[in-house]
Amino acid sequence: MPGLTLRLTIVGCGYVGMALACELQSHRTTTELTLTTTSEGRLEVLKPLAEQVQICSAQNPKQLYEALSEADVAVFCLGPKGDRQVDAGGYRQTFLDSLNCLKQLLPALPKLGQIVYTSSCSVYSDAAGDWVDETTPVQAHDDHSAVLLEAEDLLQNLAETPSKQVCILRLAALHGPGRDLDQRFRGLAGQNRAGDGQRFTNWVHVADAAGALRASIEKGWSGVVNVVNDEPIRLADLVDGALRRQGLAPIRWGGEAHQSGCNRRISNRRLKQRGYQLQHPAIVDQRGVLDASQVP
Repeated sequence: MPGLTLRLTIVGCGYVGMALACELQSHRTTTELTLTTTSEGRLEVLKPLAEQVQICSAQNPKQLYEALSEADVAVFCLGPKGDRQVDAGGYRQTFLDSLNCLKQLLPALPKLGQIVYTSSCSVYSDAAGDWVDETTPVQAHDDHSAVLLEAEDLLQNLAETPSKQVCILRLAALHGPGRDLDQRFRGLAGQNRAGDGQRFTNWVHVADAAGALRASIEKGWSGVVNVVNDEPIRLADLVDGALRRQGLAPIRWGGEAHQSGCNRRISNRRLKQRGYQLQHPAIVDQRGVLDASQVP
C-alpha cells in the first residue's frame, strides 16, 4: 500500500545482489533495506547501500532468521563463493541447504509475504537451436542443473502456501561492469576449438537482472520468469567478434565437439508481458559493436 515502508532483505550480495542493492538505492522511496554477506571484508562496502548489513550464512538458521525476522520480502541471490567453478556438492550446499533452511524457518516468519529467487537459464536442456520458454519442460542435463531444478521445485512447493508468493527469475549468462566480454575471450585468440561455434548462447546485462528483480518486488510477481535479452547470439559470432574488435586472431573452428553445450534460444516474452522494458536488448548494438555500457 502507498505510504507503507516495505522491509526488504537481500540474502547474498555478490554480483547480482550488489547490483540490486544499487538499483534500489537509486529508485527507492519507502523501502527499508537489509543486506547480508558471508564476508566481514564486505561490510564496509555494503553499509552505504542499506539501513542494515549483517553477516549471514543462509545455511545457518540463527543468522538467516535474524536477517528475515522483520522482512516483508526476501530476495535470494545465492551463488558459490569466489570465481572458481564448484562441483555439484558445492552447488547443493549453496542452494539446497540454504533453501531448506528457509523452509524450516517459514513458520516463524509470518511477515514474509514474497520470496524472490535468482535461478539460471541453464536448467533448460538442448533444443537443437529452437526457442524455449517457461512452459518448456525442463530436464537436468548435468549434475549442476539437477541441483538447480531441485532448488526450484523446493521453492515452487512453498508457493502452495496462500500467504507466501514465490517468484523465480531464471537469469541468462551475465555481462556488465566487471564482466567485460572482450577481456573474457581475449585468451582464446588464435586457438583451435572443436565444433563450428554455431550453437546459440543467451545473455543478459546485470542492469536488466537488477531491473527485473526490482520490478518483481514492486509489482508482486509470482511464478517463473526468464530474464534474458532479445537476441541470442551464436558462440562463434560472440567470441570471434570480441577478438576482431581487439585486433586479435580469430578462433580456428573445426572437428567434432565432445561437449558443445546446450543449443537453445531462450524467450523473454513473459518478462515483457509483465511490463519490463529491457535497457540492453542485445550484446551487440546496431553498429555491430559490443554494448559499450558494459565497460566498467
